[in-house]
Amino acid sequence: MELHPIIETARDLQPLISQHLEEGERRARLAPEVVAAVGEAGLFRLFAPREVGGLEVSLPVALAVTEIVGAADAAVGWYMINSMRPSLATAHVPEPERAELYAEPNRNFGNSPLPGGKAVPVEGGYRVSGQWPLVTGCEDAKWCGLGGIVMAGDAPRQVNGRPDIRYFFIPTAELDIEPTWQDSAAMRGTGSNAASVQEVFVPEALAIGASTPLLIDRPVFRQPPSLLFFPIGVAIAFGVLENALEREVDDLGSKVSSFSGQSMRDQAPIQELIANSDAALRAARAGHVEAMTAVWDVAQTGEEVPLRLRAQVYASSYYAVDVIRDTISRLYARGTRAAFQQGHPVERALRNLHAIGFGLEAGRMFQHSAGRVLMGGEPLVPVF
Repeated sequence: MELHPIIETARDLQPLISQHLEEGERRARLAPEVVAAVGEAGLFRLFAPREVGGLEVSLPVALAVTEIVGAADAAVGWYMINSMRPSLATAHVPEPERAELYAEPNRNFGNSPLPGGKAVPVEGGYRVSGQWPLVTGCEDAKWCGLGGIVMAGDAPRQVNGRPDIRYFFIPTAELDIEPTWQDSAAMRGTGSNAASVQEVFVPEALAIGASTPLLIDRPVFRQPPSLLFFPIGVAIAFGVLENALEREVDDLGSKVSSFSGQSMRDQAPIQELIANSDAALRAARAGHVEAMTAVWDVAQTGEEVPLRLRAQVYASSYYAVDVIRDTISRLYARGTRAAFQQGHPVERALRNLHAIGFGLEAGRMFQHSAGRVLMGGEPLVPVF
């Protein structure tokens, strides 16, 4: 894999991120020290254009960095991938408006691509109203990228036979943020509160649709956002399981069963549990990294990524999520009873991995289309 300095930077940040993990969960929002350090390091700009100080890292590097950060705190990894989708969209934004989006380049973006808004065309842009129930990192962001549908009267406007779905950049100051995340049980540090707007003007330049021209034509920006966002989010799950497995190995390796008096390390069921968990992590990660590396290799040539390779990426993404979630569930059920205590790394991993799986579930149709493509059919998802 490419050796990029941002990988070592991410490792150097792990102690600080871990130090403030519990504070982030208490606040239901990342600690200011973490947001500042991660932003200054450039981790919110992994896919931002170089013209605004972005890193434009390769897909394998993005996977590695996301896993490293996710191992320290899944919530920070979630902040990172939620800044990727808006960063990619800025390659469609003209230079003056793009500079405005990055006036404070270390800030994260809030993000919710679900079309919770309705946009009415007006001179120079749109009037947007809507509600988005989960907008990760919105309180720390200066700008949020929010999905919406352009309306023609009471019905969605059609473009090439499909609803005109746009991604709107809206200043956070224009949002009404409802603090709904304080009572969440998982991924509490993400601050994924609800947000709404009423009749906010968004200029045409900040309303990105399927037909909006690409103004920065380089490999990472040519790919469908879904081919990057969901697959890279899976790397957070790798990091979460890696951290939990390391703690479970430490716990079980030093404990003696209160029932048999035998060392837990010498019990065959425990040996099998740890061996299978380690193998599941390595196998799921290896297959996924292989597929994403192949995508990047093709993207570098300027050619379009073949449908079959895209299908392999989506297939490995959801296979990995399912395997990792099942693996942590077995570790929780069959490992040390210390994991039943709230805040134990395995208990936290159980909560967070189910939440990560739920967050990625919105794209499950890509897995279904992947199976169809691998059997010689066409994908049913338009943006496959």
